[in-house]
Amino acid sequence: MARDHELTAKKHVQLDDGGAIAEIFERGNKPYRKLVNGRQRKPVGRPVMIKAGMRAVEWESIKAEKPFYRMCEVATPVHTMFGQPHLLRMKIVGRRARMDFIPDVKLTVDTGFAVKIASGVPFVEAVRRWEPVSGGTLSTLIVEVKDDDDPRNDNAEYQHKLRLAEHCYKALGWFFTTVVRSRHIAHPKSDPAFDRLFLKRKASISPGDISAVRSVFAEQKELPWQKVVDALGGGPLGASKGIAMHVRRLICIDVSSSISPTTRVRRIQDGRPIFELPGDFPW
Repeated sequence: MARDHELTAKKHVQLDDGGAIAEIFERGNKPYRKLVNGRQRKPVGRPVMIKAGMRAVEWESIKAEKPFYRMCEVATPVHTMFGQPHLLRMKIVGRRARMDFIPDVKLTVDTGFAVKIASGVPFVEAVRRWEPVSGGTLSTLIVEVKDDDDPRNDNAEYQHKLRLAEHCYKALGWFFTTVVRSRHIAHPKSDPAFDRLFLKRKASISPGDISAVRSVFAEQKELPWQKVVDALGGGPLGASKGIAMHVRRLICIDVSSSISPTTRVRRIQDGRPIFELPGDFPW
C-alpha cells in the first residue's frame, strides 16, 4: 500500500489496565482502502450517494453493507457518509504489537441520534423513530457493519480490537457502533420504504419545487404525503421530487412503514439541507 496517507489525529487513551496511543491516518477526500478493484469473486458495488457528496460508496457485503448504506442515504438523522474513511492505528503502551483498524463508514449525524445508538437502540429502530429537530448539534459516528454469519463475530481477538477502537474514538469525541444485519439493519415494515426512497432519490428539484412545498406547508409542521406529491405536480414525477427532497433533508417522510397517501411528512428546519442548487436558497 502506497504511503500517501497523512496523520490527522493522535491521542493518548486511558484504559482500565493501562493506556494506548491512537493515531488516525487519512487520504484526503479519498477512501483509505479501495474495495472494488475487479479481483473479487463475490458481489460488490459502488453506488453514487448524495450524502457522500455525489461520490461512490463501495460495499462488499450484499446482505449487510449494501442495505445499510442504502438506509443511511435515506435516513433523516444522517447528514453525510464516507466509506473506508481512515486507518486507526492502536498501540498498547509497553507492548510492541500494534492493531490497525479501517472502519466501514464514517457518518455525520444528529447528536441526539448518536446518543440513542450509543445507548443500545438498534440502528434501524433509531431511524424509524427519529423526529426532525430544529436545533441541536452534529456528531461523528463510526460504524462497522457485519453480517450475522461473519466469522469475526465470535473471534475474541477481533472483538477486543473493536472494544479498543471504541475507547479510542470516544477519546476523540466520536461515537462508535457495530451493526449486525438481523438486529440493526433489516426491518420488515420499513424495508419497503427504504427501497422506494433510495431508488427515486436522484430526481431533479428546482427552486420552484421548494417554493411549492413551502407554500403547501404554510405554517403547518406536518402534512400527508399525498398533499406534498400534489404540490409537486402529482403522479410519479411529483412523488419522485418529494423523495428527492426527503433525501436532501428538506422534508422528512415517515419511514416507520411502507409509504402511502396518508404517510406523515414533516418539515425540516435545522438549516442544514443537502442540496445542489448554487447560491443561498434556504428552506
